[in-house]
Amino acid sequence: MKLNYKTLEELVIRIDERNSNNKTDVLLGLSIDKCFIPSVANTIGTDLKNYKLIRKNDFAVSLMQVSRDSRIPIARQTEYEIAIMSPVYPIFRVRNSDEILPEYLELWFKRNEFDREAAFIAVGGVRGSMQWNEFAQMKVYVPKIEQQRKIVEAYKIVEERIKLKRKINDNLSNIEQAILVEAINSNSTTQIALENLVEFIDGDRGKNYPTFDEFIATGYCLFLNASNVTPKGFNFGTCLFVTEEKDKAMNKGHLSLYDIVLTSRGTLGNVALYDKHIKYKNVRINSGMLIIRPKTQLLSPYFIYVLLRSSYMKAAVEQFKSGSAQPQLPIKDLQRITFEIPESDDVLCVLDHQFKSIEEQISINKREVDSLNNLSSILLAELSC
Repeated sequence: MKLNYKTLEELVIRIDERNSNNKTDVLLGLSIDKCFIPSVANTIGTDLKNYKLIRKNDFAVSLMQVSRDSRIPIARQTEYEIAIMSPVYPIFRVRNSDEILPEYLELWFKRNEFDREAAFIAVGGVRGSMQWNEFAQMKVYVPKIEQQRKIVEAYKIVEERIKLKRKINDNLSNIEQAILVEAINSNSTTQIALENLVEFIDGDRGKNYPTFDEFIATGYCLFLNASNVTPKGFNFGTCLFVTEEKDKAMNKGHLSLYDIVLTSRGTLGNVALYDKHIKYKNVRINSGMLIIRPKTQLLSPYFIYVLLRSSYMKAAVEQFKSGSAQPQLPIKDLQRITFEIPESDDVLCVLDHQFKSIEEQISINKREVDSLNNLSSILLAELSC
């Protein structure tokens, strides 16, 4: 059976509608993660009449530096009836939604294979960029519209489940912080410096960092960088690995079960707990992070983890960070941060059990999200089958 492929030029029409009547001041940007973000550009005194209008279900794409990033930022606008974008972004929409659904085309753009093809085409461009005519000649597999609807619905079910699990985890994290605040407000407390609660261990330095070939070819030792540690814990969307030989040559930064990782350079203060539900069993961190381990058995890693994610800790990070080009959190300053905790060992024990129970559930939910993300990737990869 001959597969029905069509070029983007056959499927979409380019739009160049300007904000000449100042219809809106909702200014959007486009991220490399294929989603729209509120623009951070300073538009004070800027004439927005020349900005491009983007309507609901329109697409925007950035064709700059595609081969360098190995990813093409592209997304469908679904939040606003009408918004504006910088004139540098090409805007386009589906010619005929009876031939191809905008939702289906969006899924095609999310495929890793689409990014790889775009990066290959852009290699010869100036600074790794593409021209619109090159982009328009890329091909899309177009099954019957009924099949498109089934594919879109299946993907939507998975994505909704992911959103639900993430929302549940956000609520559980908020509950943890509320429990901590209530315990401090309702009991006698004591001030204690972080250096008396934990020890700090440096990550490995640059000479053993993975190369491009290594992180594709081997999965021996996961090598974490700051992008793997987010405000919500670990993110394994992009993983780098080192060979077994390099792993053995390192003398710092190897994680043990229930270690806490804190970002201490560049992006500051993000923390993640390395627990038994994480699938990677051989992990190291780079020098932009620290390993944190409890000194006392009285406070478990779960309790310390909750403390380090508190609003008080966030404020302390802002107070102690140093450097301008690349902010840092020196260990000597981290050690000086003091926390107010309940004085009673019995209260601490109860809190510890509560935090452990909540974190166990959060970790299980994260594991499910990882599995659902893998399922999403499989669904995208099978679009052209």
